[in-house]
Amino acid sequence: MEQPDKTRAIVLKAIRYGDNSLIVRLLTEQSGLKAFMVKGAFNKSSKIRAALFQPLTLLEVVCANSRGDLGYLREANVELAYKDIPFNIYKNTVVIFLSELLSKTIQDSETDTELFGFIHDALTHLDSMQASCADFPLKFSIELSRHLGFEPNTGGFKPGCVFDLEEGRFRHDGAASAYLIDSRQSESFYRLCNASVLNDESLNLKNGERRQLLSHVITYYKLHVSGFTDMNSTDVLKSVLDL
Repeated sequence: MEQPDKTRAIVLKAIRYGDNSLIVRLLTEQSGLKAFMVKGAFNKSSKIRAALFQPLTLLEVVCANSRGDLGYLREANVELAYKDIPFNIYKNTVVIFLSELLSKTIQDSETDTELFGFIHDALTHLDSMQASCADFPLKFSIELSRHLGFEPNTGGFKPGCVFDLEEGRFRHDGAASAYLIDSRQSESFYRLCNASVLNDESLNLKNGERRQLLSHVITYYKLHVSGFTDMNSTDVLKSVLDL
């Protein structure tokens, strides 16, 4: 009989299955992306309750793989409870956006402890930060692209150049492209690419600029992630954060 594995995990998605069960997708520290069946999650007597699987909850789980596509959780507990995110509409909206972005981009089941650590650290920082979180989705998205292997190439930046979203680099020529960011926004994009999600320093963007940058970042993901579709959460993010 296979021995159960204990690992930290981040909830990416949970889908109700039947009347009382859940199918959950977790990014685990030790085994990468995994899907699990949680039977009876909505039963009051269940040891593993559905409330544990809110988007991007930080868990510690004991899991046992089956021969099929779905594993089973023997134990699941909160590894680190958020103190502010559940009660802060701004941070909660950011979490909804991040959850959708991660669900659309993390498809590989390979173990990646650096990716896990980046997401874990970003989430705990978001929970504790006192500054505005308006820039957080932008910073997180760019840093995530680095971990996924398609980060923007900023080496050729000079004032007045434009960023080509399709080629992923700054350009100085006048060649036509449907995916160029104009020179003013390209300078803001360059500053974004050099910012850290763990640094609360503001990018000093006006709301309209932040909205445009978010649109460019989503386009960048569409061009570089196979099967990436429109984000349902961006409209809510723009509305709540007044982008």
